[in-house]
Amino acid sequence: MSSNYAMEETWDFLLYEFRRLGGIADNVIQKDGECGRGIFSVDPSVKSRIFTPTKLLVKKDDIFLENNKLRIKKDKKYGQDVRNFFNFYQDNFSWGSGGKETTELFEKGLSLFNPNLKELIKKYALVDLEKRHKGTWENVVKNQFLNARVVKFKNISVIAPIWELVNHKVKSFNFILSDQGISIPNYPPLNSEITFTYSEMSPLSCFFDYGFFSEETMVFSIPFSVYLQNIGIKISCKGKSLQDDSMKIERSGNHFILEGLPIANVNYPKLPFHYFNEILRKIGNINIPQDLLLKIFNLNISMRNKILDESNLIDNEVSKILTKLMHYEINLISSQD
Repeated sequence: MSSNYAMEETWDFLLYEFRRLGGIADNVIQKDGECGRGIFSVDPSVKSRIFTPTKLLVKKDDIFLENNKLRIKKDKKYGQDVRNFFNFYQDNFSWGSGGKETTELFEKGLSLFNPNLKELIKKYALVDLEKRHKGTWENVVKNQFLNARVVKFKNISVIAPIWELVNHKVKSFNFILSDQGISIPNYPPLNSEITFTYSEMSPLSCFFDYGFFSEETMVFSIPFSVYLQNIGIKISCKGKSLQDDSMKIERSGNHFILEGLPIANVNYPKLPFHYFNEILRKIGNINIPQDLLLKIFNLNISMRNKILDESNLIDNEVSKILTKLMHYEINLISSQD
C-alpha cells in the first residue's frame, strides 16, 4: 500500500469521525502547497466548507503533554468520543504530523540569537525570548505550538480541529465565528488553496506569533519617547499592534502615552498621517512640530537597522526570515511621503 493511499484513508477516516461529531468538511483535502501543508478543494468546481462545532473546540488550558503526545487533561469534562477524535487528529494531522518539528525548529533558531539581538527584540519587538524559553523544552515547544493555533471563542483560547489546518494569507477573507462554532469564509468554488486571514497584524508580530514571514499590509511603531522641550510635552508609544484603527491615549500631566501607532499601510498610505493628526487634535496642542512624525519614521528605521545588523551576524534559517521581514518593514516605512 502506498503512503499516499494510506494518508488518504487516514484523512477520510478523520473526516468521517469529524462529521459524526457534528463537524462539516465538504470538498476538502490536506496537501502541500506554497504556504507549506494546507487545505485545498478536491473538486475546484464545487464550494468547499469547514465548520468546527463547539463540541469539538478544546480549551488550550485543557491540553497537556503525555509521552510527548498532545492529550486532553483527565479531569476535564470532555466525552470519550471527543477525546478519541482529538487524539487521532493531533497524532496524525497536527502536532504529530510535522507541527511539533516545525515549531521546534523555529524556537531552536530563536534560542540561538545572540544576547544583543535578544535584548533588541525584547526592547523593540516586546518579545522576551529568555522568558519564552523558560521551563522544560518540551513544554516550550508545546506552548508555542498551541499559541500559534488557538483562536478566541467567546473570549476563551481554543483549538479548533480541522479548521486550524487552514493557512493564513493576507489577501483573504476573515473566518466566521457563530454561537455554534467556527467556519472558514464563505468562498465561491476555488481552484487554489483555501486560506483566511488570522487578524490584522504587522510582519514582526506574525513572525513571533506564528513563526513565518508574511507581507502584512500594516507596520506599527516600536516603543519610543520624545520630549518636546519648547512646549514641555512628552509623547511616548508602548509599541503595541492595534486592531481596527483603535486609538488609545493615556495622559499623565504633560505626558501623553499611545498604546500603538501605525507608521505604514500598504492599502491606505495616508493612514499614518491622518492617524497622527487625529492624535495631535486629541492632545490639543497646535505647537507640535510638523516634522515630528517624520522623526518617528526615522527612529523606527534606525532601530530596525540595528536589529538587521545583529540578525546578519547569525547564520540560521530563522535569522534569515527575520532579516527578510526587517527589510520589508523598512521599505514600507521608507516609502512614506
